[in-house]
Amino acid sequence: MRNAFTFSRSVLPAWVAPCCGVTGAALFLSGVVCFFAYNWDALGLLLKFALPLAGLLLCGGGAYYKGPARGAGHVLSVGAGLFLGVFWAVYAQAYPTGAFTYEFFCAWAGCLLPLALLAGSRWLWLLWVEVVSVYLVCGLDSPANFWLFVSLQLAAFAVAERAYFKTRRMSWFSLLFLLPILSDLLARGMGTAWSWWGGCLAAVLLLAAYGVIFKRGATQLGLCTLAADLLILFQFRRLSAVELMAWTLILFIAGAWGVYTLSRRGEQHD
Repeated sequence: MRNAFTFSRSVLPAWVAPCCGVTGAALFLSGVVCFFAYNWDALGLLLKFALPLAGLLLCGGGAYYKGPARGAGHVLSVGAGLFLGVFWAVYAQAYPTGAFTYEFFCAWAGCLLPLALLAGSRWLWLLWVEVVSVYLVCGLDSPANFWLFVSLQLAAFAVAERAYFKTRRMSWFSLLFLLPILSDLLARGMGTAWSWWGGCLAAVLLLAAYGVIFKRGATQLGLCTLAADLLILFQFRRLSAVELMAWTLILFIAGAWGVYTLSRRGEQHD
């Protein structure tokens, strides 16, 4: 029996245990937040503020006790960051200040920053980047600020890539910053002016070229190729069927060849 248990442990990839831990913690925290939201009307003002603050103190104390080098410390620090957001949501509901909703994302990001600096958790930094991104996209809706959002995500992507090249670990983590860039480039570039569309397509193709030059993954290159393909399909939808098929076929063949080449090079994975 013991040999069978040892065998079952040996065949599991190394990332399974951390993934299960993070998933379980995320489900638990989501359940706490949903329970809090569902019973909102039945809670008094004192209890509304006490619950997120208690969660913040418990998670913060647990993260300090476990330390930033352990998985439990990372999970608890992210829990503290989430309870900070719940606190600001409660504050916005309890005291109508006349502020827009996105302005509380700015306050949440400001409180998250020192916590991220102290904890040093990559997941907490991911949360901070996404909270700031929501503030930029929702609160400052203009072309200049959209590119500010893209620059923030690119900076985070560059930091994650540098960490990978130094440690050869977490090779997939930078995709969490690449996906928001690609999705927003698609949303902004489709059906807009040529200047916007050209800028979005150029950014996608630069990311694809980076993936090829630095051998950074068939998945990354495939996502960039798909995004570029969709941009071309949408912008040139008024062309004839033959011309449109030629454009997309060329891009598809180029992307498929790149994905195949990178896959054959045998990248290191976690």
